[in-house]
Amino acid sequence: MIKETKDSKQNIRYLGFETTSDGGRRFDFSITESGKSSTRVTLAIPGLAFQGENRISYQESAKICYEKLRVLLETESGIATPLHINVTREDIARFRHVPRGRARPKD
Repeated sequence: MIKETKDSKQNIRYLGFETTSDGGRRFDFSITESGKSSTRVTLAIPGLAFQGENRISYQESAKICYEKLRVLLETESGIATPLHINVTREDIARFRHVPRGRARPKD
């Protein structure tokens, strides 16, 4: 998964995941921009998000993290340290059903 954000020409590359001790997932991404060194960002989803009635699937969890990171890059001037971001229930609700191939705003 490599995507380029339109305004800043930043690329987001999915690097992989690790399972955490509580059954959650930790997702690693690399952000690159022309003329700058890459930045590694980790997003974590707690194990409870994968349990219960409103649980998310493992398959959709990477997409949720990617969408959160994309929105952070588009709405802020950059990612501040620490480069470890916790995904909340609110984030899951917001980014869970973003359709694939959605139309991007035109200039």
